[in-house]
Amino acid sequence: MDPERDYAAVLRRLTRRRAAWVVAGAVGALVFVVFVIGTAYSVLDPGYGLDDGELAADFGVLAGSGALSGFAVVRIRAGDRRTGDVLTRMGTGSWLPPVVPLDDEARFAAETRRLRGLGVRAVGIALLWFGVLAAATTGLTLVDDAAEHLLATGARTAGEVVSVHDTRHGSGASSMRVRYPAGGVSRTAEIVRDTERAYAVGEAVTVVYDRADPAHVRTVAEPNADQGLLGVLVVPMLLACVAVPWSLVAAAGWWRRYRAVRHTGWRVAEVRVVPDYPIRKGRHLPDLHVRYGDDSRVVLRAVASTHGATGFQGRRDREAWVGGWGRAMVVLFPDAPLRKRALAVPARAISPRRRPPSA
Repeated sequence: MDPERDYAAVLRRLTRRRAAWVVAGAVGALVFVVFVIGTAYSVLDPGYGLDDGELAADFGVLAGSGALSGFAVVRIRAGDRRTGDVLTRMGTGSWLPPVVPLDDEARFAAETRRLRGLGVRAVGIALLWFGVLAAATTGLTLVDDAAEHLLATGARTAGEVVSVHDTRHGSGASSMRVRYPAGGVSRTAEIVRDTERAYAVGEAVTVVYDRADPAHVRTVAEPNADQGLLGVLVVPMLLACVAVPWSLVAAAGWWRRYRAVRHTGWRVAEVRVVPDYPIRKGRHLPDLHVRYGDDSRVVLRAVASTHGATGFQGRRDREAWVGGWGRAMVVLFPDAPLRKRALAVPARAISPRRRPPSA
C-alpha cells in the first residue's frame, strides 16, 4: 500500500468528520440562542401563559443544544490534533514543494494571522445577521400580538363585504373591502385575507376596530396585518436565514485554512486563473494552475467566497504565494486589483502535485 495515499485518505476522512462536527456545533449554538431568546420572552412577558411542562422542555432543549455545541468543540479540537499528527508523518509534498526561506518572513507571518482575522470577521458578520434575524422575528411576534390584542379588546360590529379582490400568479395579497359602522359613522376598510376562506359580495362579517382609531380594523377571522411592515420584516429575515449559515461556513473555512497555512507556511509560485467556459448549467468556479519554483505543478479550484479570483482571469502567470493542504489551501495575490492589501483566495486541491521529470 502507498503510505502517502493511505495518509491522504485518512486526512480526507478527518476533514469530512471535522466539517460534520462544525455543522453540528453551529446548529447546536443556533438552537441554544433561539431558545434563550424565546424562553426569556415567555418568562418576562406578563401576558404570555406558560403551558404545563413548557418551561422544563425549554430548559431541556437549552441543556441539550449547549451540550451538543460543547461536545462538538471537544471533537473538533481532537480532530485537529489528529490532523496535525497525520500531516507531520505524511508531509505536505502532495500539494507543496519543500520549504524555501522567504525574503520577508515577518510580512508572511502577518498574512497568515490575517487569515485568522478573516475568520473572526466572518463570525462577526454571522452575529450581525443573527441580530437581524432576532429583530425580525421579534417584530413579527409583535405584529401578531398586536392583532390578537385588537381581537381581544377592540369593539365589535356587524360589517358587510362590498368587494373582493383575488390575486393571480402571486401578485400581491388577496383582500376584500368591508363596510362597517363605527362611532355613528359608516366606514369602509381594505382587509387583507390571510385565510383560504372564500368571501362573496354582500356577505356579513364581524368587524373588530380600535375605539381610539376606528381605521385600525380587522375581522374575527382575518388579522389584517400591515403588509408593508410584514415585507420590511420578512425580507431581512429570509436574507438572514441564508447569511447566517453562509457566514458560519466561511468562518469555519478561514479558521481551517489559517491552521493549515500556519502548519505549512507559504511557497512562492506563478498562478494562472482559468475560468470554466462556456457559461452553462453546472459551471464550476475558476481553476488555479500553480507552478512552483522547482517547476512542479498543482491544480487548485477556487471555493465560493467574497474573496474570489475572478479579477485575475485572463492574466497569465501572476506571482503569488500558496499555502495549506488538501481542501484547505490559500492562494495569496500581492497585487489584487482595487485593493490596497494582498488578496487571499480560498481554494482546494483537485489533483496532486506533479513533480518535474528530473525530480
